[in-house]
Amino acid sequence: MTPLALLAAVGVWALGAAIAFRSALLSGFEVVFGNNGDGRLIVYLHEHLYEALRGHAEFLSPSFFYPQKEILGYTDAFVLDTLPYAALRSLGIDPFLALQLVAIALSFCCFASVTIIGRRYLRLHPALAICAGLLITFPNNLMFKTANAHPNFFALYYVPIIVLLALWAVEDFPRPTRWSQLRAACCGLLYGLLFSTSFYVAWLFAITLVIAIGALIVLLPRQCLGFVRGHIAALGRLCLPALLGLIIGLVPVWLIYQPVLRATAGRSFRDYLGFAPFPKDLPNVGDQNLLWGWLIDGVGLPSVGDHMLSVTPGMTLITLLLLYWANKNRESSDRPWPVVYGLVCATVWALSWLLTFRIGTFSPFWLLFHSVPGAAAIRVGGRIQLLTNLWVVTGLAVLLQHAWPAAWSQRAGARLAVTSLIMAFCLLEQVNLRDGSLPRRSEMERLAAVPPPPARCEAFLVDARDDQGYGVREFDAMWISIRFGLPTINGNSGWSPPGWQLADPDIDYDDAARRWIEQTHLTKHVCRYQRDARAWSDFEPQLQTPSSMPPALQPTADAARDAK
Repeated sequence: MTPLALLAAVGVWALGAAIAFRSALLSGFEVVFGNNGDGRLIVYLHEHLYEALRGHAEFLSPSFFYPQKEILGYTDAFVLDTLPYAALRSLGIDPFLALQLVAIALSFCCFASVTIIGRRYLRLHPALAICAGLLITFPNNLMFKTANAHPNFFALYYVPIIVLLALWAVEDFPRPTRWSQLRAACCGLLYGLLFSTSFYVAWLFAITLVIAIGALIVLLPRQCLGFVRGHIAALGRLCLPALLGLIIGLVPVWLIYQPVLRATAGRSFRDYLGFAPFPKDLPNVGDQNLLWGWLIDGVGLPSVGDHMLSVTPGMTLITLLLLYWANKNRESSDRPWPVVYGLVCATVWALSWLLTFRIGTFSPFWLLFHSVPGAAAIRVGGRIQLLTNLWVVTGLAVLLQHAWPAAWSQRAGARLAVTSLIMAFCLLEQVNLRDGSLPRRSEMERLAAVPPPPARCEAFLVDARDDQGYGVREFDAMWISIRFGLPTINGNSGWSPPGWQLADPDIDYDDAARRWIEQTHLTKHVCRYQRDARAWSDFEPQLQTPSSMPPALQPTADAARDAK
């Protein structure tokens, strides 16, 4: 790309980022992506890793659900985020702002990677490569998912970087150099570490990759077999370092998650069905989508949870129509590579829906759940649409660049105008009006107002009140814990330890805390923090043994005991 094109690309990314992160920017970062539930948990876990890096915390044992050890694997571990987050924290930036800035920086890396892939490997026009970068970096479903609940899915931004490394590694194929092997090893390492950063993103990307490879084999069986037979040695020289890097990258995954596998049996398939999308969710992009929100709301499609992650319907339909047109108008019986790639991308889109949707109590995901390693950890299969978007966008770009001109070669001006309109429409279709809702400064001020605990306190819990919604009490305790370095028996994560019932509404909160203390043989002095009064007090660790004497006779018995 020319210097002018590079400058234009940076400017376009900045504009896209300003629109996508507008709620944070316009509020002066008073509000950041996430919410006061999972959003606070995700920032907390990043802060825990920062403290562990400084030697102030145990890596595998965040200080909640105390005294349970090795609980980092109860949710995503964010390993790849640790260094950039720690660098920002070391500059004095607070935890909530640091994570928001990490997301913005990663968005630039993702955009740059997609643009390079488009120009260098897909041979796209610079403008088309830049548009593809925007469509992959700031899609509707990712902005919806991260703004108000789960900024952990910004880990999606690592995927184009991994793909770029893989393509860079095969540049010298079939005569790979040592540099090629090093790039392959780095690609495998980064992908392995992605599993301990965001298991959903890494695992679901693998599923889309398997679908794509399977589709390619079905479309070109002879060519694929001939390629492997003819280049077995060269493939081995690249695959072995990639595999070695992957194995090294998976070491943290084993260290983090094998304690959880020992303690739990994984999720049940019923858990999966509770979150599975229905066929009617095929066009569901949420009621906050700029173009389609009014229609989604009007027809009554679900507007809560993870049902609103569909790849935008207009872009999908245009891609499928272009693919049909290009396939129909090809001049020979052999499919050119743009058509083959378009068919692969369409297959990924179709099978990602077919494998994850549910009808009644049936879902094809049952096959994966019971046969594929790691599938039992997936509760929300519909999140695969976050990865499917990458395939739909690149399929659209390849078809627009290579297949459509061949079918409409005599009218270049009209083709350029229509292509521009198509990309403008697809970009507009990605705008989601949902804003971040995590009040950064308010959270920091509320935490700063907590007085230090008494010296006698060795662990604590907070008061039973939870009038702001499920989990808020637990997250309050976790943040107080990390501020003072004092472990808490409260906690909230994707899992909870066996026997921990403090969040069970059917069990008295204090009784649940006492049972947990007894079950874990906790001998530390436990305090209670009263959030409304901002006061610390001792917590009675012993369960009250109910009297077998009738209540009416209890005063008489007490008086007789006192008389002795």
